[in-house]
Amino acid sequence: MTEYPRDEIRRRGGDPEEISDRYRDQKPASVSVSWADFVETVCNEDDTIEYIAAIQEALTRLRRRKRECDIGMPISAQWETDVQQRLIAKYAFAIPTREALEYLRDQGPLIELGAWKGYWASELDNCGADITAYDIDPILDPWFPVESGDQDVLLEYSETETLVLCWPPVGPMAYEALLLHDGDVVYIGERPGEGYKAFADMRFFDVLTARYEHVAQIDLPSHPGATDDLHHYRPLD
Repeated sequence: MTEYPRDEIRRRGGDPEEISDRYRDQKPASVSVSWADFVETVCNEDDTIEYIAAIQEALTRLRRRKRECDIGMPISAQWETDVQQRLIAKYAFAIPTREALEYLRDQGPLIELGAWKGYWASELDNCGADITAYDIDPILDPWFPVESGDQDVLLEYSETETLVLCWPPVGPMAYEALLLHDGDVVYIGERPGEGYKAFADMRFFDVLTARYEHVAQIDLPSHPGATDDLHHYRPLD
């Protein structure tokens, strides 16, 4: 990897050392997906996507177990305690849909930073997308080949690639990636402007608001308590 490009970040108007005061002051958002909305949405999605199929199977299994064992705990509580975290750990935080995958494919070539297990990259590759995935600490046995790399790899690419950030980690990575990338950005996560985020920092959302045009949004199924969507941003002229 190259030496971390702090001078380049400063040249592009960023401050690598700054922590946004607005980020410190954010409070948790009150908007979230209900259990009923989650079940209805997921049951109507394309089960050829493995994550969707796994969720549908888990819901069926929980309902059967409740009928057979007459468990007093609501299915929603069983989901949160028994299933949800295992699914996230196996697949990803955000749940892809066919519409989202095909839309992303058409924005290629794609560069994904913070790809984690590479599940989204795998589904994109399956539908014909041109994607390269990076993570600062690639895991063993990912869904898709994930190369070792941080935001500095963006200096090797041009504005023709679309940057993909799916639930970027808390901290400066996503913000600095915007400063180092000159092309379109697809952000997958909770809606900007709804308050404190469990990922990135407020500087990231500040830069998206100030320097980009919001050109598209695709609703995604969200685990209860989240409000994930796909957002496509294009740099302002």
